[in-house]
Amino acid sequence: MVNRGRSGGCATCKQRRVKCDETKPKCRSCQRLGFGCEYKTKYANLKFRDQNYRFHRTVATMPRSVAVPDTSVPFFLQHYASMGRQLSSARGFYEVLIPVYSSQSQNSALSLAVSALASKVLSLWRCDDSRLPRENYTRAVNRLRSTIQHRDECGNPATSLAILSLQIYENISSVYGLRPGTRVHYDGAVSLLPFIHSDSTNRVTNAYVRRFILHTEICSAMREERPLQESVRPWLEFKNRADAPQNLSSVLDNIGASVAELQARYVQLSRNDNIMPSFSDLREITTEAKCIEDRLLTWARNVPEHWHALKVTSGKDIDQSIPAYLSTCEIYSSCSVATLWNFWRVQRLLIVKIAIGSLNTISTRGTDCPGSNETLPVNDYFVGYINTFQSLMDSVCYSVPFYLGNRIRPLNITDFDDPEILFPSCDFFIHKGEGPFDEKITGPQSSRDEYRRHLHAQGPWHVLTPLIRLLTFFLDDCGQLLATFLRSGQIEWIREQLLRVTTLLHLPSQTGEFNEKLQLSNLLPQGSDGTRVERLAQDIRQGLTFMSGP
Repeated sequence: MVNRGRSGGCATCKQRRVKCDETKPKCRSCQRLGFGCEYKTKYANLKFRDQNYRFHRTVATMPRSVAVPDTSVPFFLQHYASMGRQLSSARGFYEVLIPVYSSQSQNSALSLAVSALASKVLSLWRCDDSRLPRENYTRAVNRLRSTIQHRDECGNPATSLAILSLQIYENISSVYGLRPGTRVHYDGAVSLLPFIHSDSTNRVTNAYVRRFILHTEICSAMREERPLQESVRPWLEFKNRADAPQNLSSVLDNIGASVAELQARYVQLSRNDNIMPSFSDLREITTEAKCIEDRLLTWARNVPEHWHALKVTSGKDIDQSIPAYLSTCEIYSSCSVATLWNFWRVQRLLIVKIAIGSLNTISTRGTDCPGSNETLPVNDYFVGYINTFQSLMDSVCYSVPFYLGNRIRPLNITDFDDPEILFPSCDFFIHKGEGPFDEKITGPQSSRDEYRRHLHAQGPWHVLTPLIRLLTFFLDDCGQLLATFLRSGQIEWIREQLLRVTTLLHLPSQTGEFNEKLQLSNLLPQGSDGTRVERLAQDIRQGLTFMSGP
């Protein structure tokens, strides 16, 4: 794209919002990343589109020489670290990755780690089983081992980002291997927290990196139903606005830490066969749950207007080929924003589950519950939480078509240029930057293409974790009680969407590929450990333990 700005920087750096050294004919940043580099000319009214992805499959079939640049890194940085990312919703990894990566040498630990992760991601799009990702991973690990021998490198954000890149690589490998995620790299990142704090030369960047590590710990604690690690607690309480201002993501994580702690306490109490929970214990849990619920509602009230969903109707506002629950779809300004909302909904669902479980224990045990002579408006609370539960479940379902559109086939690199793939949000609003929704108004073509491409790349991964969370939500006794309040056919619809996502992502599944006409309720009978789809969800979830998301 040709630069239209006032500065002398290249168009690519302006689009990425990073400083350009203005070296011509190509700036050093674009040379380092392999991006196209264009400067404003007298032909500035011309428009160019990146069409390199059309040739990825051709390049993949040709022998690789040392002179041929690695196309996986530009692909990964563009579609996963750049598109759809803003600091206002930053969790702290992707949003700072590009500027730090740009400053590193080709053989640095971060460069090699990003190369390993990028080649892993691109191999999934190319549907190949190349050994290159594993070879890059081995090189990155060896380089990282030598890097962390130098104490001054331990506080360098590039070192932490290298470790986190390798952790994401392992997360992907675990998911596709249907095995538990390994925590070796994550523990390494946690061990660097003191060094990250002490490094004053990269204060702002390190603040975002620290946030991502803490976010991962909170997500992991929720999934494993455990308390937060003691080594992480001091950093959760550390707040220094001089490092980096809090954004809505970090505020939500602070609430999430409280949710994880309350869940761990409730699980320990409810699963202790030797001690019957007292009325005072259960009342204290329900009171704390109500306080956390109020904090979550306050968070939602502080969200900017353009972050709120726009609700549309299938057949009226969007194409009927897009599967939508109850013919309803909620669309968002980006995948990151939609996923923040689903993280918020999952936290509220956990609070509902804890509160319902406590209230149900009080109700069923009656006078057998120690201390039950005290009063608690059980019925009023119960009805309110059930209504909240159904509303939250519906909202997660409404977000699915936003992420997936009408896609049902396994993802392929040619999808980016397939006009038959439709996303509901593309018919309503394509924005550039952080502007509000404008119904039926689309932005510049470049902005429209970028928005569509970020949905192609990120959508299936972003919706995978909330779908898995919903299905594994109902496997215990309290979850089975809540399942009785679901709408008719809702759990079957969620199962079908999970199978659809596993098909898109080429994930292994013993249930076979997704078929939109498949009636799962007839084929997958309930058992003591749930249906086969729920068991598949459990297998995938164990690989997601140390991954970002709900």
